[in-house]
Amino acid sequence: MLACIATPVAAQDLAAADTDATTLDTIQVTAPIVKSTGTATKTDTPLIEIPQSISVISDRQMRDRAIHGVEEALWYTAGTQGGQYGDDSRSDWALIRGFEPARYLDGLAVVDGAWTGDSRIEPYGLERIDVLKGPASVNYGAMPPGGMLNFVSKRPTADPLREVELQVGSYGLRQAAFDLGGPLNDGGTLLYRLTGLARNSDNVVDHVHDDRYYFAPAITWTPDERNSLTVLARWQKSDTVEGGGFLPAEGSLYAGPNGTIPRNFFAGEPGGNDYIKTNKSLGYEFSHDFGGGTRFRQNLRYMRADVDATAGGIGAFGLQDDFIPGSDPGRTLLTRYYYPRLDESSSFTVDNSLAFDFGTGQVRHALLAGLDYRRSRDDIAQAFLFGAPPLDIYAPVYGAELTVPDFTSHTLQTQGQVGLYVQDQAKLGRWVFTLGGRHDWVGTDTRDRINGGRQHQSDERFSGRVGVNYLFDNGLAPYVGYSQSFQPTVGTDFEGQAFVPTTGEQVEAGLKYQPAGGNLLATLALYELTQQNTLTVDPEHTLFSVQQGETRVRGFELEGRWNVSHGFSVYGAYTRTDSEVTKSTALETLGKELALQPRNQASLGTDYTITTGPLAGLGFAAGVRYTGGLYGDINNLWHTPSYTLYDAAVHYDFGNWRLQLNAANLTDEKYVAVCNSGTWCYYGYPRTVTATARFQW
Repeated sequence: MLACIATPVAAQDLAAADTDATTLDTIQVTAPIVKSTGTATKTDTPLIEIPQSISVISDRQMRDRAIHGVEEALWYTAGTQGGQYGDDSRSDWALIRGFEPARYLDGLAVVDGAWTGDSRIEPYGLERIDVLKGPASVNYGAMPPGGMLNFVSKRPTADPLREVELQVGSYGLRQAAFDLGGPLNDGGTLLYRLTGLARNSDNVVDHVHDDRYYFAPAITWTPDERNSLTVLARWQKSDTVEGGGFLPAEGSLYAGPNGTIPRNFFAGEPGGNDYIKTNKSLGYEFSHDFGGGTRFRQNLRYMRADVDATAGGIGAFGLQDDFIPGSDPGRTLLTRYYYPRLDESSSFTVDNSLAFDFGTGQVRHALLAGLDYRRSRDDIAQAFLFGAPPLDIYAPVYGAELTVPDFTSHTLQTQGQVGLYVQDQAKLGRWVFTLGGRHDWVGTDTRDRINGGRQHQSDERFSGRVGVNYLFDNGLAPYVGYSQSFQPTVGTDFEGQAFVPTTGEQVEAGLKYQPAGGNLLATLALYELTQQNTLTVDPEHTLFSVQQGETRVRGFELEGRWNVSHGFSVYGAYTRTDSEVTKSTALETLGKELALQPRNQASLGTDYTITTGPLAGLGFAAGVRYTGGLYGDINNLWHTPSYTLYDAAVHYDFGNWRLQLNAANLTDEKYVAVCNSGTWCYYGYPRTVTATARFQW
């Protein structure tokens, strides 16, 4: 599926891709529509030649909607779920085709620790987000079957870039940001980019703040036409409080003894739920052109993320008695527990590839061969203990004395992965054939730092992809593709046998449409995705698991954007998803739907800017988002109803200025996004209003 709007800069290639845009003086009226990306194939490939669904969300789209988190960016993208646990200031929660996606930054995997893997990456520092749907192990190795999010950092620019931005908004939001770039010398061989942001904000939940600080310098050195080196650095600190969600069903999904629980209810303790996450990375992208169609690339990065939630981590676990829907209410005391955590994660990743562009008879080949290596380390200490003082959900009194327990578990896990891959994109007339294969070797070491136990597991797997596209002159491009994925599963069964990797495979057929002129881009996709070797309960030994599970997801997706005329654009998406657990030893889950995945989703948005007359530069935008009902648990016992949300914006461009006012969930619809159980339900995003002033020169 293709994105609504995008600024196309390939993840593996610094060359700017071709775009189409309408301008009003120096103001870009309609957002450019993407034509190519490097995420799906690691080569700068036109989207209509890729035999797989991919959406691209540009910085322009994110800025036009004034978003502050990655999950918000996914709201108008087919096949995805963003923010299914509501406004969680700690992390970004996302699903692609029913599964949690792998997360990559500039084509390399980010840290993936127990609490650092969902790091809330700052969207202001991104040029775009590529959403690749379906298995992608052929180019990236171990990952889940649903797909991946590739975050593409802002890079140095040849043209001078100077921007400052100020925002104020709901819940005390105050944010300042800057983005600077351009040449550092007269010859233009040295370019730079410097991006920064500082934010102070509260949250809809009382006693929760959501502060963030971000700084990212980058330099590109191009000494000649054949060599290029870009160094990318990044530092981000999120200072917040965990306290949203985890509400009992009684009072949120169902009526409570005193009505519904207010959205601003805080279930933790002030000072006892502090949550600080720091993320930093340093790496480079090097490219050398040997000439004759041969090119070498090397991407390398070291990344580290730390989470400190040791203040107590006071969590909620339902009312003090079990809730039975329809029973006589009267319980208002919330059971609470201690959950302190400390997580330190790091990763070193390097990807080397050689690209060959050559012809054999009437066939033109783009051949790619590569070797990559990834080593990750996750050191997590935590405790879980009931006994924290209870709290009245309707008349909370804070300040209880806390007794934070010592850590009861402390695990160090390291994992190394080596992957060897090859890919050929062959063109014969109007036909485009894509064939790829990869073999991975993965080693995982787990150490219990309290009890002294150690475990080692070795896995290896082959992954493949094959696809074909046909390019018509009118811009239509039908395609069909098959792809595979794998993901190591750490642990053993009752007999002590190590688990084999969980695998996935997908068959997808679709139609992409991008006519000459580039002012329209649409994609229709049909797919069947299957995950095998998933863990399920051992019926003979219920404290152990066996790998006899299988899940099947079938879907239909439609997405597109149309720049109808100067200043007027329309974009939208529709998703139909049918999921089912097709194999399981646990009879209560057999035949059930995937948790958190609605059957139907739809969105539609439009943006109109006046381009002539005295009101030139004044624009309006509106959008609607529908999410169908869904189950929040694997047994399909807890179902939340559908909801429809509305967004709106007004913006005005004059001179070097843009002023805009955005409202998400305009009508302030109060809804429960999901319930995992009778003890854990989560309100969805409330109405947020953001005013932005941006100056460029």
